[in-house]
Amino acid sequence: MPNYALCVDYDGSFFHGWQRQKQFTTVQGNLEKALATVLRSNPHTPLSVAGRTDTGVHALGMICNFKTEEPISNLHKMIVSLNALGGEGLGVRGATEVPQDFHSRFSCDAREYVYQIYNGKYERPHLKNRALWVKYPVDWDRILAEVPHLIGEKDFRSFAKSKSMEGKRAVREILSVQLEQDKEVPEIFKIRIRADGFMHNMVRITVGTLLDIGKGRWESRSIESILEEEDRSQAGITLPPHGLYFVRAYYKNFPQIHALYEPSFLK
Repeated sequence: MPNYALCVDYDGSFFHGWQRQKQFTTVQGNLEKALATVLRSNPHTPLSVAGRTDTGVHALGMICNFKTEEPISNLHKMIVSLNALGGEGLGVRGATEVPQDFHSRFSCDAREYVYQIYNGKYERPHLKNRALWVKYPVDWDRILAEVPHLIGEKDFRSFAKSKSMEGKRAVREILSVQLEQDKEVPEIFKIRIRADGFMHNMVRITVGTLLDIGKGRWESRSIESILEEEDRSQAGITLPPHGLYFVRAYYKNFPQIHALYEPSFLK
């Protein structure tokens, strides 16, 4: 069966997360419904996905894949049709055929998220549901000093939702963490985290902890000491989902996926 990967953008404020739910509008539900219409004579398998996002979380390049009984002759036409049928807040930005053994989740080597923060005194309407508004002063230099302690393979149990981790392994490898300040709107800060995998709420708790440190909530507590505790109660708050973006999935053995992230008119 031919195997196809899609690169998908979505505005999380329109959806109750990625995963299909009978009573709610979800990204998977809308996309599979659109696929069923477009591929009526060519049944497809359920979508697999690189990362299941929660309600309100956005994506700038989520990778998912499905298999069909027959080849798809015109991928461009399929993308146009999916974008017309997928509903508001959802768009497919690229598609490609991939090898039979490709699986968007299990073949993925690393995932990258960005959490966007607006650190300003007054509200910016265009950032509603796009960034976390932080009204208090933040010591970004102190946050930057804490970032290196997150890098590497560690037990991140302190930075994951407790109920979801009962009896589960909590070791992950964070490959990079970057603090970026927007050049056009200097009050916007982005914390970019790439890892081999993430636990439930891990990015939102990690960034929440960094913000708590940056606003001077703790004098003696640090990322290093919180990691050593292996206790969720020692870390910071879980930030709301609307500032979080799934940015990219990485696949070392599948270069055709990287091409999906390139600007379409430059391919």
